[in-house]
Order: sequence, then structure tokens, then C-alpha cells
Amino acid sequence: MIHEVLLSCLNLQSKYLSLEDFTATDVSTFLHPCEKLVLQDIITIINLLRDIEKFAKVCGSNNSVNRNVVIFDTDEPLQKGLYLKAFANGIDTVLKDYFDNITALEQNYLKNPTNFSLLFIYRNLKTYEPLALYLRKLIRVIRSQKLHGCEIMQFLHQNAEHGDQKIRAAIKTLQLAVNVVFFKQLTHWILYAKIIDTYGEFFIQCSEGNINSAAESDTSKCASTESGKHASTITTLSKVASTYADIWRYEICYELLPHYLPTGWAEKVLFIGQTILIFKADANKHKILTQNWSKTEHTDLEDESSLSNEKEHIYFGKIQMLQNDEELNVQHYESIVNEIKAYLTTRLSEIAINQADLVQQLKLIKEYFLLGRGELFLEFLRLTYEIGKDKYNENKVHDFVKAFESAAHGVGVSEDLERFSLSIAKPLMHSSNPKELEHNYLHYMQLNYKINWPLHLLFSPKVIDNYNILFRFLLLIKKMQFELHMMWCNKVRRTKLCSREKFKLTSLLNQLIFFIDNLQYYIQVDVLESQFSILLNTIQNKADFEEIQKAHTIFLANILSLCFLLTNEESNKLNINQFIVSQSNNPIYNILIDIFSVCDNLSNVLRQDLCGMIIKDYIDQQDERFSMLMDQLINYLIGLKTNPTTTPLSQLLLRLDFNHWFSTKKKKLFA
Repeated sequence: MIHEVLLSCLNLQSKYLSLEDFTATDVSTFLHPCEKLVLQDIITIINLLRDIEKFAKVCGSNNSVNRNVVIFDTDEPLQKGLYLKAFANGIDTVLKDYFDNITALEQNYLKNPTNFSLLFIYRNLKTYEPLALYLRKLIRVIRSQKLHGCEIMQFLHQNAEHGDQKIRAAIKTLQLAVNVVFFKQLTHWILYAKIIDTYGEFFIQCSEGNINSAAESDTSKCASTESGKHASTITTLSKVASTYADIWRYEICYELLPHYLPTGWAEKVLFIGQTILIFKADANKHKILTQNWSKTEHTDLEDESSLSNEKEHIYFGKIQMLQNDEELNVQHYESIVNEIKAYLTTRLSEIAINQADLVQQLKLIKEYFLLGRGELFLEFLRLTYEIGKDKYNENKVHDFVKAFESAAHGVGVSEDLERFSLSIAKPLMHSSNPKELEHNYLHYMQLNYKINWPLHLLFSPKVIDNYNILFRFLLLIKKMQFELHMMWCNKVRRTKLCSREKFKLTSLLNQLIFFIDNLQYYIQVDVLESQFSILLNTIQNKADFEEIQKAHTIFLANILSLCFLLTNEESNKLNINQFIVSQSNNPIYNILIDIFSVCDNLSNVLRQDLCGMIIKDYIDQQDERFSMLMDQLINYLIGLKTNPTTTPLSQLLLRLDFNHWFSTKKKKLFA
């Protein structure tokens, strides 16, 4: 019987435990009551180990059919994954000491059977019972919570500390086994920008829906303008553009990120992989162009695009050092990733400033997205003054694009059309509400920008979207200014109103023009010029790419904030005046839009051939409404100017109410 017990201890994979036959009634009568209890305890421990071994074989096996085997009661099949498989294989490693011990007992028993007893075997098995119970607890939690991927790493880290040295060593063994998978995925991403993740377990995931629409529109525009012998080249280049867009398809899945790894560390890992992707895309572009051009024409470009300078093996060795770190020191993780990121950002900074001409690209963005070339957009508004008043027509979209190109030719900047192009957003074209198809071309315009390599990391799709928000807002201000001056030239001088009513109209127009002019000056000079100079100083001080990226993010956030455009995009809607109104907690933005609506409404009324009395009443209404809006605006600006971070708002308040004219008017109005 002793030998049968030892064999049962070793044969944990059998479907039937032959040792249980000794508990049968006809056999147990030959056993002492104490032996019966000891035998039952041995069977309990063996069954516990059998369940653990069954889990290890099923989940650690490559045979997917066996994964539906029920191990515990009310079990559900676990989701497949490399981390689960590594955990199961780690359990096999932990149980190796148990098998070695039982094997040694069997060999000693065969040499000298008289020295063994049932109690002696039980005492040896008893030492493994706490470990078996703890392993079963881990398995049950993984099954009940359906832990997957990096979540298993987090779970093991939470249970790494234990008073029992054997259990603590077992957890370390399981962590090392699971970390092998993690570091393989981390190495592939950091060094080669590849995600080897069949089951979606790594904390960096690829999102199929996040595509850079700007890049696609650029390539489609190029494809539409080229034909004939260049068609194949354009097709291949479109693939390169889509490769550049791929860097924004990768994002951090914070649910899978182990909690002991900081989110800042994960963002650095993501940035490193995106940087590698940018350089891989450029290498692919050179390879594609080589097939069409001579090799001698682009040999220098390949040398300049080298990022790692064949240092992959050095970084590979450092990452592998982390795999053998039994203490799992997070500082080691951060130091190695910081070292790799520091090298990449320094290299990127050199290429961005010297090869991609970052300063010049930022100046071009300022000239177009931020309306630095005022003469270009003034000419564009002049050409589209009548087009924008018509109802929506697909041909009108083409007219706007042609008008932008004509304006560029007219002011002598046609060479920039290869980098900037105007388009009308698709939501306008598919709108089902007929009211939304009138007079709102401006609110769906966007500039497409062909980004210089490797500045795609700086100008992400989200950044370009924010620039387009600024572009539309600044163009709206420019349009209001243009319409007010056109109103003054074409309507006020020719109106049939009496001198008193004409004076009221002239006074209202003067106030509106004064407001729009000073608002535009505030944005262009006090906000854009000052913030842009800060950004250029950072770049010219030879900052690395990370500092440049941070400075650019601050620059964009500051100008959005100081232009009152930090709003909730999901709450934007069109009001009856066809202006995009924000329902967020930004009252100044709402007031500005309401003032723009006053300008628009006044223009619409004066455009119609109405009798003098109707126009008089409408002018009085709009004048009163404008006075109330200015009162609200000045009160908000007074409340905000005390904040040291909003110094430019004091300049806006000073420009609008420098002689207290609006304040005095408010007192007279409510006296």
C-alpha cells in the first residue's frame, strides 16, 4: 500500500485515483482508524495537487481543444493567452520540487521498505499543502475574475509578499515565467515597433478605427491631380501616408497596464514605438522611391534616416536584464526606458530642426492655420462673399476650393498649395437637416497639411483638429470684419433712412467694427505672437524633441484657452443663425458667438429691401442686444483679469473699454 500511495502522489495526471480503493468498506476494515484518517488526508492533498496539475496541463498546452475541460466546479473556459499559458507553465516549474521529493521517497522506499510508514509519507505531503492551497486560490481568482494578459502580472504582484518562504519563492517563479512574455512584447515594441499580441494582452493596443484623415485627404488630392506615368508612384506613396497614419492607431489600454508601472512610463514606451514607426515608414518610403528613381539620388537620405545607429543589441541586453530582476524594481524599468527615450528624442530633435526645418514648418502653420497671411484670406473671403450666401450645392464645394487656390495665386503664395489645401468636411455633405445646409460652409472648412517627416509625432491628427478649430474661429472673425466693412460701403451710404436712424445704424456699425477689430488684434498680437515667440525660443535653445513636444502642447493649449475655445466638442451644435454654439461652461465663447450673430442678423436685414420703420425697430433691438452682451463680456473679463495666468485678458479688456465708453453706456442704459 505504501508504494501505491507514492505512485498516486506521482501520477497526478491520471483520471482515476486508485488510492481511493483503499477507502472502500471491504478494504478499510483491515486499517487502523488512525490510518483511515491519515489516508483520507493524503487523498485530499493529492486531489488538490491533481486539480492544480490539470490546470497547468490544460492551460499550458498548445492544444486548444483541451481548454474547455472543467477543472473546478462551475468553471467556465478561460480566454486564451500567452500570459495564462506562461502562468500554467510556471506552476509546472513550482511543482517540480514536489515531484523531485516524491521521486526520492520512492527510490528510498524501494531500497529499504521497512523504514516507511503511512504517517511518514503524510508528513512529507503536509509540507506542500499550504503551497497547494495558495496555488488553488490563485487559480480560482484568475478564473472568477477572468484575468487576462497583463492583468495576471498585476495580480501576481499584489500577492508577491507572503510569510511562507516556499509560497513567496513560488510566486517569484510564476512572476518570472509571466514576465518572459511581457518583456518579449516590450522588446519587440521598443526596438522594432511591432506588437506580437495575438490575444490582445499587451497594454499597448492597435485601434483599427483611428486613422489620420488628413493624411488620406492629402494623398487623395495628389492622386486626383496626377495622371499617366506618375499613377503608380502616387499609389505607392499613398501607402506610405497610411503608414505614417498608423502611429496614431496605437494607444495605451490602461485596464491592462499593471498598476505598479506608472502611466508616465507607459506613455514613454508608446512614444518610443511611435518614433520607431516613423523611421520605419521613412525607410519604406525610400525603398519604394528607389524602385522608381535611381539609387544614387537617395543614398544620403537613407543615412540621415538612421535612428538607432545599430544600437539595438545594447538596448536589447538592457531590457533582458529586467527579465532576470527578481525584485521587480520599477526604478530599473524607468531608468532603461528613460535612457532609450533620451537618445531617441535627442536624435529626433536634430533631424526635426536640421532636416525637417521645424521652425519654418511652424511659421507656415502660423501663416495658414492661424491666419498669419491676412491678405490671402481677405482675398479668399472676397472671392467667396456671394458663394457663401447660396444654399448648399456640391458644385459650391468645388468653388470654395478653387477660390482658395485663386486667392493663393493672387497674393503670390501658390507654391504653398502643395503643402496646404482647403476642403469641406463630410458631415456637411451628408446632413439630413435642410436648415443646416445654408450659409454654413465656413463652419465645416478645414485645412489639410502635408506634414514633413518626421514631424508626424508633433502634429498628430488631434493637434491638426485643434488647429482647424482655431482656423475656423479666426476665419469667422475675419469674415465678420469683412462683412461689416462691406455693409458700411454698400448699405450705410446708400440707405434711405432719415438722418437720425442713419446715425443709429452708423453708431451700431462703428461699435461692431471697433469690437471685431480689437478682438482680432488681441488674438493675433497679444495671444498668437507672444505665445509663438515663446515656442520659438524653446526650439532655438536646442531643446530635445520631448521638450519641443511639451512646449508645442503648451502653446496650443494656451492659444485655445486664450481664444476661449477650450470647449466640449460633443456638445457643439448649430443654432438658428447657423453658428456653432458651445453649450459648455465657457460663457465668453457663447457671448462672442452671440455678438457674431448680431453682425450676421444685421447684414441679413440690410440686404433685404424692407421699409424704414422695420429696419429702425430692428436696429434698436440689435443695439440693445449688443449693449447687453458687451456688459456681460466686460463683467466676465473683469472677473478673470485678477488671475495671473490670464494676463492677456487684461489686454483685451483694456482695448475694448480703454476709455470706459462701454461702462459709461451701461450706466446710462440702466439709469
